[in-house]
Amino acid sequence: MFLSNKSIKEYIENGKISITGDIEIEGNGLAVNLGPKLLLPIPTEVIDSRNITDLRYDTFDLNHSAYLLKSGEFVLGSTKQSIKTDKDILTLLDGRSTYARVGLIIHATAMVLDGLPFNSENSVLEIKNLGPYDIVLHQGEKVGTYLFAQLSTPIEGEKESKYINQNGVTPPRF
Repeated sequence: MFLSNKSIKEYIENGKISITGDIEIEGNGLAVNLGPKLLLPIPTEVIDSRNITDLRYDTFDLNHSAYLLKSGEFVLGSTKQSIKTDKDILTLLDGRSTYARVGLIIHATAMVLDGLPFNSENSVLEIKNLGPYDIVLHQGEKVGTYLFAQLSTPIEGEKESKYINQNGVTPPRF
């Protein structure tokens, strides 16, 4: 069962959902805003699963200026919000329809954010411009929505992850 705005507000008030940062409750979710930093992949890097090396990125600070995401370009960003939920709440990340209509996707992986019941963290955004237009990215821009679903029972055990308590934009860890 997905949570409505009324339930989300109640869950925030009683601590079942904890948020650091902007809180804008929508009809069926919580607005997601773009955080202050982007990681720009250096295009000469090569990924080899049998010979892993750390990938290199340039960092772009959106606090100083907006970023022009060119058609076909890919960058990493993060949510401005840091979020944690109880173990009986599933969190999903959904992009905004208006941006999708011009070709912008913000989350290229599975919608389910499986680390949130275990950690307080920012969500990393895999931002890709699939459209023909260049798109200006601004710090704080509303780019998506967190959706919450009530699980039938709480998740058992703990989760091990390379991305435990990620704060801000985090590159891949192979």
